[in-house]
Amino acid sequence: MYRYFLAIAVAVAFLAIVGAVISGHASAKDGNTSALCIKCHPKVKDFVQGKKTIHKPVSNGRCTACHNPHASRHKGLLTDGGSKLCFDCHDSSKGFAGNVVHKPVEEGLCLSCHEAHSTDTRFLLKNEGGEGCFGCHPQKVLMAGKNVHPEVKKGNCSACHDPHSSNNIGLLRVDRRKVCVKCHSRQNEKFTDAHLGYEVIGSDCLVCHSPHSSKNAGLLKASLHKPFAEKKCTICHVKGTSKVVKKGSVLCTQCHLASMPGFNKIYSHLNSSGSDNFCDDCHNPHASDVKYLLKDKEARVCFKCHGDTKTSVMKSNFIHPELKKGNCSACHKTHGSDNMFFLSKGSETCSVKDCHPKQGRFTHPVGEKIIDPRSKMPMDCDTCHNPMGSKDKFILRFKGDRELCVKCHQI
Repeated sequence: MYRYFLAIAVAVAFLAIVGAVISGHASAKDGNTSALCIKCHPKVKDFVQGKKTIHKPVSNGRCTACHNPHASRHKGLLTDGGSKLCFDCHDSSKGFAGNVVHKPVEEGLCLSCHEAHSTDTRFLLKNEGGEGCFGCHPQKVLMAGKNVHPEVKKGNCSACHDPHSSNNIGLLRVDRRKVCVKCHSRQNEKFTDAHLGYEVIGSDCLVCHSPHSSKNAGLLKASLHKPFAEKKCTICHVKGTSKVVKKGSVLCTQCHLASMPGFNKIYSHLNSSGSDNFCDDCHNPHASDVKYLLKDKEARVCFKCHGDTKTSVMKSNFIHPELKKGNCSACHKTHGSDNMFFLSKGSETCSVKDCHPKQGRFTHPVGEKIIDPRSKMPMDCDTCHNPMGSKDKFILRFKGDRELCVKCHQI
């Protein structure tokens, strides 16, 4: 009998709670729950009062569009995590699906740039214009040169870059051959004189000019090829044209003959791409912001051909420190080597420069006498470790507890 009355009491209490909840929600017209939420969350009023830009669900009082009123696996009782929540309303195929995706977008960190409820700036941005970009892309670096691009000075990054995604490198809004001509007309005498009468229409301006700032006039890049700096264009070009005076790598080796022995190795980048002048594959013949007149940052130049390595690195949780810096030449010879994989010191590469001096002395034996039963080749660091990166903290090729060992030690 006691259990009977207890069951009735519990049922009555439950129905009373349900009734209260239903009556509370019944008062919310068209999903507007703000009146109900404000009872416990008075700060909700601040989201709409005096703000220039208000998130549409907030202005409509639809708190439950983003928040679960009962329970959630996510902080703030959000109905979903990261960008998944935002893409419930914002179409991910429109403006977010380019080949190059801004890192915060890729990682689902929409709220690193945007406010969730309201703000005094456009697009619910936390900061107006370049101030939002300079938090991750330091202003002092972008404006390091004494000559600064006017749009950079204004913090108008979006004039050239898309903040979410793009099909162009650097998140450029248009192809790099077109981005500058949106503002800089090539059809005038002043432009022609600045380029010494050479025909540059259709050229890539960013080959010679820095888009943000430079120590040189005209935003020319930091390092200039000597003939270019001295305006001796006819050393390489037929006067007034883009045609070169000599075809192939001979054009470069007529001055840089001392570089050729570096290519005369067992493994060589000599004509590896099959292009007419293999020097142009990696080096800019006019100007560069990178040492050795490289076309881009070292790793980017390498990844242009070694896309498999780039893909592997992107999937890795742990990456070799030098590769993180983009410093491929810390371990590899750039022109050629007598060692596999262009390694600077062969199997000893890992132990040079006091990087890993104890390797081979206290762990698994390696060396000429220790043969990998699979390849029949001498074991070295590369046998067990992926020097580029891996999901393992010791950059092992497989899990170190068992999976790696049984590749050679069959049970």
